[in-house]
Amino acid sequence: MRVEIFDVGHGQCAVITAPNGRRMMIDCGDRWGEETFWTPSLHYFGQTVDLLALTNLDEDHLSDFKGMTEDCNVPWVLTNPTIGTREFAVLKEDGMGSGAKALAAWLARPKGLPGAQPDFGPVQIRWYSWSFIPGVVNKTNDLSLAIVVQFGAFKIVFTGDLEVAGWRRLLTIPEFRADLIGTTVFVASHHGRENGCCTELFDLIRPQLVIISDDEHQYESQDTNTWYRNRCTGAVFAHNALERRYVATTRKDGSMRLDIDANQWTIRRVKVPDWPRKIPTPAAAPEFDALSAIGSGQTWFGAGLASFAPGSGLDALGLLNTHDDSLSRALGLGALSPFLAKR
Repeated sequence: MRVEIFDVGHGQCAVITAPNGRRMMIDCGDRWGEETFWTPSLHYFGQTVDLLALTNLDEDHLSDFKGMTEDCNVPWVLTNPTIGTREFAVLKEDGMGSGAKALAAWLARPKGLPGAQPDFGPVQIRWYSWSFIPGVVNKTNDLSLAIVVQFGAFKIVFTGDLEVAGWRRLLTIPEFRADLIGTTVFVASHHGRENGCCTELFDLIRPQLVIISDDEHQYESQDTNTWYRNRCTGAVFAHNALERRYVATTRKDGSMRLDIDANQWTIRRVKVPDWPRKIPTPAAAPEFDALSAIGSGQTWFGAGLASFAPGSGLDALGLLNTHDDSLSRALGLGALSPFLAKR
């Protein structure tokens, strides 16, 4: 089994790939910077994600929901089953972002009979949540799904944005308490914020590693690394056998990949390419009256072809002779090189 934790800043997106190739995506947050961006729908453009689970119904967990449901094949969507169109409208009475609006439209859409549930082979997936209660104040965070993914003896737990009050309610469920025992990796709730640190939870579990998906350090409520570190046994990053880690964060480590087999598991940092927000302007070709200034070692045609060569702006975009690039496919572009492709 493979688990990929993508760096989406203050948000969450992770993908579990089972040994049989089936995929489950946990949340669909994306990342937009001043120069570059990354979205799960472009990363997996045109591919099948067998199950999309939304642990929390705030924008940072579902910002790319529209892209995922339009540009990828997503036969199953898992949310808190007690939240329908009306309940979601109550939770979002202060307004919706683009991801929330897309989810609201999906919730309101007529649903046919469900197809066969995705088969993840030896990977077991179990989830727990508290119910929306009409007539009382319901907090989106405390209605988060807690998802347990198990492969052999390895367990990773995703916890949405659960805060302490939500944890205490879920811990009254005996099946949930029993399922938490033996947790190997714990993905911290509410992006590692202090209001998600529940002491009673860690009376039950002592994971090897805690992973925090969050943006750059900005607030005192993010100062929880020591709190979690004291409740872990430690794990070794594969890239450095001498570095034993207790807490990993996307703000420090970027995207990460966990590879799990029957006997062991490893974690390493991985580079996930972004896409530029603007297409660079190609170098201008010389005017005809400037040809005389070109030396004998260079021709106008050579200068023109240089704008398509490796290292040019198009190559930096991943558009040079890369039929499989997701951005090229999303834009309907083939190879842009002036050279004929081999057939």
